[in-house]
Amino acid sequence: MISMQDPTLPSLPLSAIATALGFILYLCVVRDLRWQRYDAIHKKYQAKFEAGTLTPVEAQEVVQLVSMYDMPFLAEQALSFANFKTYAIPTISKLLCETRQLASEEHVSRRYADTRILALTWQNCSLSGRSIPTGSSTPTVDPRVSLSIARVNWMHAKYKISNDDFLFTLSLVIFEPVRWTARYGWRELSLLEKHALFVFWSEVGRRMNIKDIPTSMQELQAWSEAYEEAHMIPAQTNHTLSKHTTGELLFPVPRRFGLRQVTEGLTRALLEDRVRIAMMEPEAPTYAAYLVPFLLRLAAWTQKHLLLPRLKPFSVVQIDLPESSPCGPRLVPTKFTSKPWYKPRRQGHWVFIDRLLVMVGWHADVPSAAYKSDGYKIHELGPTRFENDGHEEVFKIAEGLQGCPISDAWKYGKKS
Repeated sequence: MISMQDPTLPSLPLSAIATALGFILYLCVVRDLRWQRYDAIHKKYQAKFEAGTLTPVEAQEVVQLVSMYDMPFLAEQALSFANFKTYAIPTISKLLCETRQLASEEHVSRRYADTRILALTWQNCSLSGRSIPTGSSTPTVDPRVSLSIARVNWMHAKYKISNDDFLFTLSLVIFEPVRWTARYGWRELSLLEKHALFVFWSEVGRRMNIKDIPTSMQELQAWSEAYEEAHMIPAQTNHTLSKHTTGELLFPVPRRFGLRQVTEGLTRALLEDRVRIAMMEPEAPTYAAYLVPFLLRLAAWTQKHLLLPRLKPFSVVQIDLPESSPCGPRLVPTKFTSKPWYKPRRQGHWVFIDRLLVMVGWHADVPSAAYKSDGYKIHELGPTRFENDGHEEVFKIAEGLQGCPISDAWKYGKKS
């Protein structure tokens, strides 16, 4: 009898076949789930986008798909870079150097922490001023966006800042996320998402009293590019802010064995030539121009094809209202700067971990009252010298933005 099995062909074990099929099935599940939220938000708002009737509150929901679910890390870095890029404008860098809030190691950590908290509060908390607490179906007043915009307006009123500098900064928080996701994201932003960025941040700009905001994204982009070409020029104040801010961002990287120098070279690969020249920084090493995009695109490919989407939203600022609200809660971020601003003091083995983070150079110090370890209140954010000032004015401005009174409990805490 002739055997039908070819002895030259090796047989695969059933376990290997099952593993291969399981991996293929996993890839299919990742692909299906990866686009579910994207498809749902576009089904919900595509018609309004095409009709030009997307509201700022609806636009915020579209923006939050990227900022809290699809690419939160990239979205946060894009916002940080937008803020960093403004330091290449001498009129902006000169003012910041004069305030010494970013021009000294003593203040840069808190200024960076507060700026990130304020900007991400606008983006990730409720623009409408209403939130639905977890486990409830009844909306409640959420004044965090109004309070944070009011606090910034109050602080900005103390300085002479041109409307053009405000408008340029606004344009960057719109266009940098578009650029970063196109270069390094696992997908580009859709036309709906780009339009939502413009609608949402334009509304924030209006609440910040920025004048002459163009009515279209294309018009704003043309204005921004012309302003950058005319005003982004080299200045020592640009360089000073660049050095201090880069030092803050790269604080955990050790200086030994030249690691900090190598990392600084890698970060310069993210700078456009005009920005780099205006900040008086040298060119990035040749290898960095290839290595940085490769690593970021590899991370994007891995996220797109191999990682399941997030089950819960991620945000540096607290998204849900605290359980004690509206009792004037002190809020706590989820990420911390070189100095652990607003990081709670912990007990048990966490004390050892916090000290270990200092020993390895991740933080400069352990959480303490000096770093506001009990958290922050929005109307107290900003330079230390203003911490106890302007509270009444901020609440008055916030109530005008909110269109209704804000409970004193947000300022004073729960009444006895």
